[in-house]
Amino acid sequence: MRVQVTRRGGIAGIALGATIDTAELPPDDAARAESALRDLPWGRPPPEPGLPDRFRYELTIAEEGDDRSTVLGEHELPAGLRPILDLLAQRGEIRPASS
Repeated sequence: MRVQVTRRGGIAGIALGATIDTAELPPDDAARAESALRDLPWGRPPPEPGLPDRFRYELTIAEEGDDRSTVLGEHELPAGLRPILDLLAQRGEIRPASS
């Protein structure tokens, strides 16, 4: 499953983004990540801005022709997404604040 992830916020307010395929993860991590992705609240309105300097994660997946997006505060992320967030931190690219 391919997921586009953008992390915004933090002290510097820099956007960091990457497209990650769960097939790149070890099988157990991939299964947990895919389960966590399926259970996310897709299509809901973005949460209200929380505390300053907190991260917000924008996630988009395209699966079987069905594009779904959501925005979550860092406190809302399920533990199963940790391997995806680790890959984002390792190879994410800085993106302009507006994209």
